[in-house]
Amino acid sequence: MKTIKTSTLRTSAILALSLALGLTTGCHRDPNKQKQRYLESGKRYAEQGKNKEAAIQFSNAIKVDRNFAEAHYQLSKVLLKDGSLMPAFQELRRTVDLQPQNAQAHVDLGSMYLAARLPDKAADEAKAAIAIQDNNSDAYALLAGVAAAKKDHAEALTQIQHAISLAPDRASYHTTLGMLQSSDPATAADGETQLRKAVALDDKNATSHLVLASVLLKKGDLQGTQEQLKAAIASDPKNLMARASLADIYLRQNNTAAAEETYRQASDDLSDSEAGASMLANYYLRTKQLDKAQSAYSTLVDKHPKSAYLKLTYARILLNNKNIDKARQIGNDLAKTDSSLPQVAILNSMIMINDGKLNDAFTLLQKSVKNSPDNVPLKLWLARAALTKGDITTAQQSYRDAVKLNPKNLEAQSGLAEVSIKTRDFTALSQIADSVIAIAPQAPGPYIWRGIAEGSRNALDKAEADFQQALKLDPKNATANLELGQLRLVQKKLPEARNYFEQSLQGSPDNVRAISLIAGTYLAEKQPAKAISRIQEQIAKGSQNSGLYVLLSNLQLAGNAPADALASAEKAMQLKPNDSAAVMAYTRAEVAHGDASKALVKWQQWTKDRPTDPLGFTLLGTLQEVQGDKSSAMDSYKKALAIQPDNAVAANNLSYLMVDTGQNLDAALTLAQTARRVMPDSPSTADTLAWIYYQKGNYLSARDLLEDAVKIDPDNATMHYHLGMTYTKLSNNSDAVTHLKKAAALAPNSQTAKDAQKELGLIS
Repeated sequence: MKTIKTSTLRTSAILALSLALGLTTGCHRDPNKQKQRYLESGKRYAEQGKNKEAAIQFSNAIKVDRNFAEAHYQLSKVLLKDGSLMPAFQELRRTVDLQPQNAQAHVDLGSMYLAARLPDKAADEAKAAIAIQDNNSDAYALLAGVAAAKKDHAEALTQIQHAISLAPDRASYHTTLGMLQSSDPATAADGETQLRKAVALDDKNATSHLVLASVLLKKGDLQGTQEQLKAAIASDPKNLMARASLADIYLRQNNTAAAEETYRQASDDLSDSEAGASMLANYYLRTKQLDKAQSAYSTLVDKHPKSAYLKLTYARILLNNKNIDKARQIGNDLAKTDSSLPQVAILNSMIMINDGKLNDAFTLLQKSVKNSPDNVPLKLWLARAALTKGDITTAQQSYRDAVKLNPKNLEAQSGLAEVSIKTRDFTALSQIADSVIAIAPQAPGPYIWRGIAEGSRNALDKAEADFQQALKLDPKNATANLELGQLRLVQKKLPEARNYFEQSLQGSPDNVRAISLIAGTYLAEKQPAKAISRIQEQIAKGSQNSGLYVLLSNLQLAGNAPADALASAEKAMQLKPNDSAAVMAYTRAEVAHGDASKALVKWQQWTKDRPTDPLGFTLLGTLQEVQGDKSSAMDSYKKALAIQPDNAVAANNLSYLMVDTGQNLDAALTLAQTARRVMPDSPSTADTLAWIYYQKGNYLSARDLLEDAVKIDPDNATMHYHLGMTYTKLSNNSDAVTHLKKAAALAPNSQTAKDAQKELGLIS
C-alpha cells in the first residue's frame, strides 16, 4: 500500500475545510436570504417592544438591499414609536417611492403630514390609498382628520362614519366620531355614547379614555373623569397626559395630597423619561416646596440609581436650593456615565458658569451642539453662554438655528430679539416682532420689541401704543412698564417715568435695571441722597440681589463715601462671590479707600481660580500698573491677550507700557491699532495710538487723534500733555503752550505736570 504523507493529509483537510466554509459562506451571502433574515429578526424585536434593536436589524436589511421597501416600511414604524419623527418620515417617503401600491404606507405618511399641519398633502396620501384599496377604513379616517383640520365638521362626520361602516369594531374610529359629536352641544350626548362604545370595544385604548374623561369633566362629573383617567393610566402607564390630568382633577378638588402622590408615582414609574422624571419636581417648584422636592428626589434617586433623568432633575432642584456642591457632584458623575445626553452638558455648563468658568462652559456646549445638532435646548444654552461671553456672532447664529428647528420657540425668538437690541439692528427687531405676533398674538414680548424698534425711529406714538398693548395683555409686565418709563424719560416727564419704573419693580422686585433708573431720576433732579435712600429701601425689603449692592456701592463712591462703598461691595461679593461686577465694585472702592493692594490680592486669586478669564488678567494688570509694577502688569496683559487676542483694554494698556519702557515700537503699534479698531470711540485708544505715532515721527496723525481725544475727555492731563508735545513738533508753539499749561493745571503734583513745566521752560 502506498504511504500517504502527513503533509498531504493536512492539505486535504485544509482543502475540505475551505470548501465547507466556502459553501457555508456562499449560503450566508445570498442577499435575498440575508436581508430576509434581518427583516424577520427586526420584526421579532419589534413585537417584543425592543425598538432600538429592531431598527438596527431593519437598517442591516437595507444595507444589503437599499431598495428593500418592506424593510424601509418596518423601520419607519419603529422609528415612529421611538419618537424619531423626521427619520420615520424619510423612511415612509422612501417606502411609497419604492412600493407605490402599499396603501397603508400612504395612510401612515398622510398621518404624518396631518400632524405637521399639511392637510392637503395628507389628503393626497389618503386618496392614493383609496385608489389602491377602496375599502381602506384608515384612509377614510385620515380624510376625517383632514376635514376636521380644515374645520369642515360635516365632511369630517361623513368620512369617519364611512370608516366605521367599513370597520365597525375599531375603537379609534368611534373615539374620533365621539370627539366630533361632543364638540357640538346638539350632539354631545351622542358623542358620549360613541366614546363609551369606544372604551367598551377596546378598554386598553388610552386615547378613548382620555377623550371620554374630558367630556365628563365638561359635564362636571369629576368622579367619572377620575375613573376614566385611572383607566387611561392602567391601559398606558407611560401616558403623561393621563397622569397630569388626574393630578389636576385632584387639585381642583383641593386634594393636594392625592395630587402630590399622583405626581410622585409618575416620577417613580416613568423614571426612564425626562418628562416623567420631572413631573413631581415641576409640582414642587411651582408650589415653592424646594425642601420637600430635595428630600423626595434624594429618595427617588436612591431607588433608581441608574436613572439619569431623575439625577438631572435632582440636580436642578439642588441648584434652585443653592446646593451647588451636591449638584456639581451629580454633574461630574453623569459626565462619566451619561455624557451623550445633551441635558448633562447643559447641567454641567450651568455649574461652570456659576463657578465663573465661562470659557469652559462655552467649549462644552459647542462640543455638545456638534454631537446633537438638532437639540434646541442645547442651542439656547450655547447662545446664552455666548452672550455672556460677549460673542454676539455665535449667540445670534445659535438662536437662528433654534428658530429654524422650532419657529414657535418663543425663547429662541426672544434671544434673537435681544441680540438685535444689543446690536441696535432695529429693522431685524421689527421683523422678529411681526413674525412672533403672527405666531403668538397674545404674547406681550413681541409688542415690546416692536415698540423699542419704533422708539428708535422716534415714532413715539406707535411705541407707546405697542407698550400699552403689552400691558393690556399682561398688566404686571415688568419690561413693558420699564420701556414706558424710559419713554417718559425721553419726554422729560421724570415723576411719571419714576412711577412706571416703580410699577416695573413691583413685577420684578430684584430688577436692578428698574431701581437703577429710579435712582437716575433722582440724580437728574439733583437729589443723590434720595437715590441712595431708595436703593437702601429696596434692600431693606429683603432683597438678596448682589446687583443692588453693586449699584449702591457705585453711588456711594460717587458721593465721596468710600468706606460705605467698600462695605456695600463686600456685601455684594458675599452674596455672589463669582460675580465680576461685585469684585470690580470692590476694587474701585478699595482704590478710592487708599488700599489697592487688597484689590490686587483679590484679582490674583481670581486669575488663579479662573485661568481662562481674560477680564481677570486685564484688571490684575491695571492694578499692578497703578502700583508701579510695570513688568508684572505687562505679563498680565499678555496673558489676557493670549486668551482673547482682541481684548482692547489689555492691548491698549500693554501698548502704552511698551512705549513707556522703550520696547519695540512696531509691536506696540500693532497692539494700539487692534485696540483702536475694537474701541474706535475711546479717547484712551486714540491717545495711545497717537503717542506711538508721535514716537515714530508721524505728528499730523498724532495731532488729529489727540484733538478728538481731548474733546471727549477734556480733563485728562496726559492727553493735553501729549497734544502739547505734538504741537511743539509741528512748530505750533501757541497751541503747545495752551495744552501744556492745561496739563500742568489738571494734575499739579504729578510727573505729567513736571514734564509739562519742563517743556514750557524750553519753549519760552
